[in-house]
Amino acid sequence: MTDTIKKMLKNIMILGAIEITVFWLFFGYKGALGVLFGTLGACINILALWHDVKKCVSTRKKMSVVGYLSRYTLSGTIMALCAVTLPIQAVFGAFFGLLNGKLSAFLSWR
Repeated sequence: MTDTIKKMLKNIMILGAIEITVFWLFFGYKGALGVLFGTLGACINILALWHDVKKCVSTRKKMSVVGYLSRYTLSGTIMALCAVTLPIQAVFGAFFGLLNGKLSAFLSWR
């Protein structure tokens, strides 16, 4: 695993821990549970993207549509699971947890 991926995962976890604390204080454990699900989903998405890029570079082919669809299907599944089983605070928490994957790309850039 490259240093950039490790840095991105570390940033996702730090942002997730901060958001879990904030959501726990304001919305209780159900909101924090949504952030936890979103943060775990963001970590899985980053690892899946790294795996797809590594495979793409080694075979010198284009990125696969299946990998792209599977990553966003995972994100949608997490949001739907939180929407169906938990209150609205958890849906917002899952959204912010999944957004950590995007924010970590900016924070890990250099």
